[in-house]
Amino acid sequence: MGAKVGGDKGGPVNEINVTPLIDVVLVLLIIFMVVTPMLSSGIDVTLPDAKKTTQAQDNGQHLVLSIDAEGDIYLDRDQVELENLIDEVNASYRKDPSKVILIKGDAGLHYLEVRQVMDELAEGGWPNQLLAVEKIKEDE
Repeated sequence: MGAKVGGDKGGPVNEINVTPLIDVVLVLLIIFMVVTPMLSSGIDVTLPDAKKTTQAQDNGQHLVLSIDAEGDIYLDRDQVELENLIDEVNASYRKDPSKVILIKGDAGLHYLEVRQVMDELAEGGWPNQLLAVEKIKEDE
């Protein structure tokens, strides 16, 4: 902050006040830092590749069930055991009945390991399940 010495007192000021701009940028930065971790669903796994897919954007409408490379099962970001899977899924479903199960199985898993989880869900009353894959980009 500085004071003007002499000169005309009523004329326009040539300097831009950047303080409000910095305040707005910092607020936006904080908002993005808080919201960004909420955008990803489930844990990060390497998805298997597929040629034919139906693309759907995950905007939080899915109940994400992830199976990592070691075979550990996660419901959103919480680890669950296969024996407790149905109880945990039903509890999450009661919070939001519009959700559909999306299974994200690591590409390094054997199909049998993913199929066991799918069978457990089907036996528990969840026959409709979606599988997450990476679409192979075809050369044009």
